[in-house]
Amino acid sequence: MHKVFISYSHKDADWVKGWLLPKFESNGVPAHVDYRDFEIGVPSLVNMERAVEECAKTVLVLTPNYVQSEFTNFEAIMLQTQDPIGLQKSVLPLMLHDCELPKRLKIFTYADFREPENHDTEAERLIRQIKKDFAEIAEKDGKQTWPELAAGHISEHRLPPTGYELFGRQKEIELLNQAWTDDHTHIISFVAYGGMGKSTLIKKWLERMRWDNYRGAQKVFAWSFYSQGTNERVTSADQFIRAALEWFGDDDPRAGSAWDKGKRLAQHIRRHKTLLLLDGLEPLQSGFEFEHGKIKDPALSMLISELAKNNNGLCVITSREPVYEMADKTATCRQHSLDTISAEAGAALLRLRNVRGSDTELEQATRDFGNHALAINLLGAYLHEMPGHPIAEAKNIADLPEVPVEKGRHPRRVLAAFAERLGDGPERELLHLLGLFDRPADQAAIVSVTAPPAIAGLTGHLSQLDDAGLNQTCDTLRTHKLLLPHSSHKPHSLDCHPLVREHFGEQVQQYNPDGWRAAHSRLYDYYKNLPEKLYGKELPDTLEEMEPLFAAVAHGCLAGRQQEAYDNIFVQQIERVNEYFVLNKLGAFGSYLAALSNFFESPWGKPANNFSDGIKALCLSKAGFGLRALGRLREAAEPMQAGLERQKQRKDWKECAIISGNLSELMLTIGEVEKAVDYGRQALEFINKTDDDFRKEGYRTTFGDALHQSGALDQAEKLFHEAEAMQQKRRPDYRYLYSLQGFRFCDLLLSRGQAREVLQRAAQTLEWARQNNAKLLTFALDNLSLGRAHLLLALRLRARQAGNIPLNPPSKGDFPD
Repeated sequence: MHKVFISYSHKDADWVKGWLLPKFESNGVPAHVDYRDFEIGVPSLVNMERAVEECAKTVLVLTPNYVQSEFTNFEAIMLQTQDPIGLQKSVLPLMLHDCELPKRLKIFTYADFREPENHDTEAERLIRQIKKDFAEIAEKDGKQTWPELAAGHISEHRLPPTGYELFGRQKEIELLNQAWTDDHTHIISFVAYGGMGKSTLIKKWLERMRWDNYRGAQKVFAWSFYSQGTNERVTSADQFIRAALEWFGDDDPRAGSAWDKGKRLAQHIRRHKTLLLLDGLEPLQSGFEFEHGKIKDPALSMLISELAKNNNGLCVITSREPVYEMADKTATCRQHSLDTISAEAGAALLRLRNVRGSDTELEQATRDFGNHALAINLLGAYLHEMPGHPIAEAKNIADLPEVPVEKGRHPRRVLAAFAERLGDGPERELLHLLGLFDRPADQAAIVSVTAPPAIAGLTGHLSQLDDAGLNQTCDTLRTHKLLLPHSSHKPHSLDCHPLVREHFGEQVQQYNPDGWRAAHSRLYDYYKNLPEKLYGKELPDTLEEMEPLFAAVAHGCLAGRQQEAYDNIFVQQIERVNEYFVLNKLGAFGSYLAALSNFFESPWGKPANNFSDGIKALCLSKAGFGLRALGRLREAAEPMQAGLERQKQRKDWKECAIISGNLSELMLTIGEVEKAVDYGRQALEFINKTDDDFRKEGYRTTFGDALHQSGALDQAEKLFHEAEAMQQKRRPDYRYLYSLQGFRFCDLLLSRGQAREVLQRAAQTLEWARQNNAKLLTFALDNLSLGRAHLLLALRLRARQAGNIPLNPPSKGDFPD
């Protein structure tokens, strides 16, 4: 990759950092500058020599300060000895302020160099010249170049604006470079707790890839899950899966199960050399000890599992937790723990903010703040506002020993100091409002909260500001590094680092609970009306159009308006009563669960207190259904068990039987056989207290199946015969159990070696299924029983021919003639 080294006087740093460097890099010309790219701990002269040697061009920012600099003579001599014929190493002077150009520098300049009246125009001329020269150098050297990737093959706008420089991460950048060129590395994951610079790392690496036309990538797709919420309650990957399938050209992004969508998406990605970046995965990962870090969304889990097996490009992940799906794929997956930055890198960050102090003092301050990247960035911004920017003032920032380090103790120290400095003003109020959200906030949503009358202790200053005043407040917070830069993807949104949101949100909730509820109430009113305002319809048709309704549910519950949010938004508009629109039409089980989780004090065992017992039981039932549908079986057990206890208190024995039966099946699926037997017994006991004869048959087979898997074959067979006798009494024309109940009985009979009996039963029940146009599941189960029976007979025949004794003793007539 060809780069430009910018040589300048530090007295002119503001213009270089604020104008020249962004101008170069926004035009696709990668630049190398001392404050950002020099290796920490290496002498400045050595770093400069390396930079000039490694960069194809060197731009001299000429000012009186530069000419009088102690390094000028060194650089001139060094440049004179490098590539003396001037083929690849050229010096490009840029006159920022009039000054006498030393003779030792003039001999390296372009022949047409002139002292421009407008340095901006001259910089643009240099950019054009440099890009042309780079192309010629590459052609002459025979180095690999990559064709420019069309804009339609790049989607990276969803990554969050980070706004921080990258320091001390050379090793990680090299790891990414190696992973991209290594055909055996399919996924690389960077793991660290919040604020360590994971997002900044991948954004800066992606920027360097962009300079090289993405180094042969045919598709580039990036997604940040922080844009969908950063709380650790429930988050969905539905938006990502749908958007990615659409972008990669899937015929019907809504078709198929979640697992099918994930597998299809992996196939689309593998058709190209794709660079896939997934930022902030932790809200979608499980916290259960036995599957810690497992991706809870089945579509996303399937995608990662598939890419781990086969990937033509590279998937890059950032998360606070190791990814469970990658743990046993060490041949193709790399999980790298992102360490704290070095003391030297922290000192460089502080110097970038013009913090004054010795190297020893700056490095010690870095250690005092946990070598935490975000904390050091915030500390630099905090000290920059003080006269003289003294590092000694860092010692006056109070510690927060009650906050764990992994929860952001060190950055929160600086945030608390900032809050004290900002005092009672609009800047602090805006930070508190951003804490109401768990994702980027629409500026219009902020305005809806700040509208008169003011909320006591929360919007008194903001409610008096016009648009210009609000913009000025935002600019002030951006100067302090408390608010992130504008997003090109969502220019009207306001965002900050998740730790900043979490800190100031907790402050409002703890110290101003009335203001917290009032603000969320206004947001509820704002979002519930948004679909009609934006799309002209009260009932949205797509997942994107439904997003405001999901937001309305969340804010309504935080405002204490759970019942209203449940009745008017969740049931009427999201579920559409018995239509279950978001599930049956959109297939968005993850989004459904995320919305449902707001009606729980803690998912998934305790619904909101102000609900009636009936609504509580219904919420538990819906949660269990949704979790089972997504394959999150262990999580599903909690709401089902809680629901069972509530139904016991209500003495609704039929519902108790249904829940117990479902729990028995669930426990059997996850291998908890003893619990399956216990719940199967309970299901039968509960249903025997009712007059529901049909379910009395069914729960005998449920209990019988659990007993079968526990090894109690005689007890199990007795229950199956009882169920079959009850069915024959109710329906004399059906002498065998059929459908799922029949399959369970056949499974038991096969374990007892009665293959001929199973062939007879399954053939008959399959014929009944054809006559009655039964569900597909019934046909599948009958054919499975037939296939297993034939396989058992074939194995026994082979065993007899070989003179071996079968594992299971055959029933009479089981051996074919």
